[in-house]
Amino acid sequence: MKVLITGGSGNLGRYVVEEMKGKHDVTVFDMKEPFDRSVKLIKGDILNLQTLKDASKDFEVIVHLAAIPAPDRATHDVVFNVNVMGTFNVLESAYRNKVRRVVIASSDSTLGFLFRVTPPLMPEYLPIDENHPLKAEDPYGLSKVVDEQLCWMYTRRTGLETVCLRICYVWFPNEYRYGNDVGTPQGYKGLVDNPDAWWQSLWVYQDARDAAQAFRLGAEVPGLKHERFFISADDNGTRVDSLELIKKYYPSVKKVDKSKLKGRASLICTDRAKKILGYRPKYSWKDIIGEK
Repeated sequence: MKVLITGGSGNLGRYVVEEMKGKHDVTVFDMKEPFDRSVKLIKGDILNLQTLKDASKDFEVIVHLAAIPAPDRATHDVVFNVNVMGTFNVLESAYRNKVRRVVIASSDSTLGFLFRVTPPLMPEYLPIDENHPLKAEDPYGLSKVVDEQLCWMYTRRTGLETVCLRICYVWFPNEYRYGNDVGTPQGYKGLVDNPDAWWQSLWVYQDARDAAQAFRLGAEVPGLKHERFFISADDNGTRVDSLELIKKYYPSVKKVDKSKLKGRASLICTDRAKKILGYRPKYSWKDIIGEK
């Protein structure tokens, strides 16, 4: 299968390319060289519709990763514009070129727990699934809400297959870069040992290799029309049992399915991705920081 990966040279793109290149004919669409220089590259900007149209001819699937990954990486208008118009251009190019499917990187930020201006938001129930309301109020999370609506519109209007993967906080097993900042896997240990530091994130995370698996499955699994899936690790990103975390940080949440939150089970449910995509996360934070 011929697959075009936008943002394939980025931190997550590196792992998605690695996951797919042995199984499919992969080309990267990006403004910089991919980590694996043997992979074909088309240089271009997702904000240039004509360039994307030219680049996406003869592909069966587009995996769309290119985006500004947080609201503090640029001014709010730039974050929203790049993410929404980039996705629009990908979908329009796919439609014009009769691409069969687009798989996009959405986010758990659509829920609205992160990056809030108003007081902290409480989940309506736990664990969270795809039926939970979306209440994003920052430009990044809102851009992903709009991206999902764009996908749904293109599926309804044109028949283009669209798959939206709500990727949770990605942890990288190797050194990674964000602009001039360099991160290492050991840096995550501070989060594991300090639940206070990221309680509004619900302690959800995933290994980049598991995220890559989800993108491959999103591209491969037949019979999908328009789908939205949460993608996360099976466990929470701390050393504390999930029900203890909920008792301390989310005592006002009354609808808690304890049967799905045994041990350190993730507070975001991925049952739907497991059932429909066959998603099976293989890694935990223990693998990333070197604990057994």
